[in-house]
Amino acid sequence: MDESESFSQYMDTKRLETLVDGIFAIAMTLLVLGLAVPVIRPPLTNAGVETAIISIIPNFISLVVSFVLLAVFWKIHHRIFKQINKMNGTLLWINVIWLLFIVLVPFSATLTGDYGQFTIANVIFNINMLGIATLLYLNWHYADYKNFIHEKISDEEISFTKKVNLSFIIVAITAIGLSYVIPQYSQTVYIIMIPIELIVKFLMSL
Repeated sequence: MDESESFSQYMDTKRLETLVDGIFAIAMTLLVLGLAVPVIRPPLTNAGVETAIISIIPNFISLVVSFVLLAVFWKIHHRIFKQINKMNGTLLWINVIWLLFIVLVPFSATLTGDYGQFTIANVIFNINMLGIATLLYLNWHYADYKNFIHEKISDEEISFTKKVNLSFIIVAITAIGLSYVIPQYSQTVYIIMIPIELIVKFLMSL
């Protein structure tokens, strides 16, 4: 196989990173559409306005949680692709399917905002998160398997990223379980994902 044939098997990662940035920007913006200003029937009173605002608090909480989670996933993906120097068609499609789960977040977030008291709404949201977490893990695992990771990245750093991504999967599975016990509060488990890198780093140092 000559050099040109070998080169044609791989693709540059920059265009994928640009696509990812654009999809995340759209998904994070669409989240606000689930937070519509409530329509208040006349006669208008201060108490009526307060009641209407209180009624959209679940949607606001769902928006904030989803926005932060998307920010965490974007950050991890960005860091991963700073360490990957090439990709093939398989890795590309892993990321495309991953982005499908990303664009579903505004839908699943609105579902929990409107019907968060019901188990099914929370299960759908948490399965959405599980899909994102699983494909993010598969993304890095496949890149490592195919030696797409830059040679300057140490085995310890590769292992660290795998464990961080695996922890996302564990948290999402936990949230699915909590959906059957405390559906309205199942999303609280995702709080741990904000400092997750620090937690994993601490556990690895023990």
